[in-house]
Amino acid sequence: MRFEILATAGFAAFTTRDFATAAGIAVASATRQLSAAVRHGALVRLTRGIWANPTHPDYHPLVCVPKIIGPEQGYVSFLSALHLHGAISQIPRAIQVATTGHGRRLVTPVATYELFQLDPKLMRDGVTWSSTRAPYRIATVEKALVDTLNLSIRRGGRFRSLPEVDLAAVNPKRARRLIALSEDPRAQTAIERRLAALFAG
Repeated sequence: MRFEILATAGFAAFTTRDFATAAGIAVASATRQLSAAVRHGALVRLTRGIWANPTHPDYHPLVCVPKIIGPEQGYVSFLSALHLHGAISQIPRAIQVATTGHGRRLVTPVATYELFQLDPKLMRDGVTWSSTRAPYRIATVEKALVDTLNLSIRRGGRFRSLPEVDLAAVNPKRARRLIALSEDPRAQTAIERRLAALFAG
């Protein structure tokens, strides 16, 4: 088996096709080899066609996000990003991701991922790459807060009750510029009201 290729190619998380290309083998053969590696405890299967190598030095459940979202636009956001930026102390039970794809919940052996659909227009600003060796896209603290407030005003009320936010980490002017990306005036007003209430509280 060609598991050594996973390390030399820098794979902490990868698709079957990534491995097949690196190993110079057919996708069907790659699937068989990777499935055998999972049975031997050398790898973890996240979902169909996506694998993780927890022994890789660059591995962390967050680096799996680009592979999980695939061709969709997306980035780590909401409470996950707020925690990573030190704006909230509470550790979310799932890794929360903004995506242009369908919202869904993915339970894997390494973590649970919650994907929330956002309009692509809302992804034009406020997103950067992580400084990790295996990079992933992550919202700035202001963008993570605005994304969270955006979901909180929707039907169903996800994130209506927020953990305590360290507002010293948030630049309100930057947050308001991000709110203005929305082309829905009612949504803008509702999010601005929630933001103002946070700073007034």
